[in-house]
Amino acid sequence: MALPTWPAGVPIIPRLEEFQPIERLLPPIATDMEGGNTRLRSRPGDNVGKLPLRVRMTFSQFDTFTNWWKTTLNNATARFTAHVFLGSVCANKVCQFTRDGIPQDQFIDSNTIDVTMTLRVYDV
Repeated sequence: MALPTWPAGVPIIPRLEEFQPIERLLPPIATDMEGGNTRLRSRPGDNVGKLPLRVRMTFSQFDTFTNWWKTTLNNATARFTAHVFLGSVCANKVCQFTRDGIPQDQFIDSNTIDVTMTLRVYDV
């Protein structure tokens, strides 16, 4: 089954002043040992990064986006594909909203809305 794609006409690339770099891997699992040392282990699926985004949208783009993540992504729980900016290039990647990164909106003026979200980006 093909994954849904980011809706056409809705921006995903943040404005340059809003860009935050991608975390290219999840932090390792840490276990404190009795001898005082800490053992670090990589996690399964360490090819997953986190990408915080703040994207400016028009009202119609926002309506399209909100309808898409609520209906197509089953309330922002499903994976999807999107062209994401990885710091030097845009690449088509499988993504998913993080549990604490569900899209949140902030009205800027009568024409624009800033939407903040955090994506899990697979295979980075």
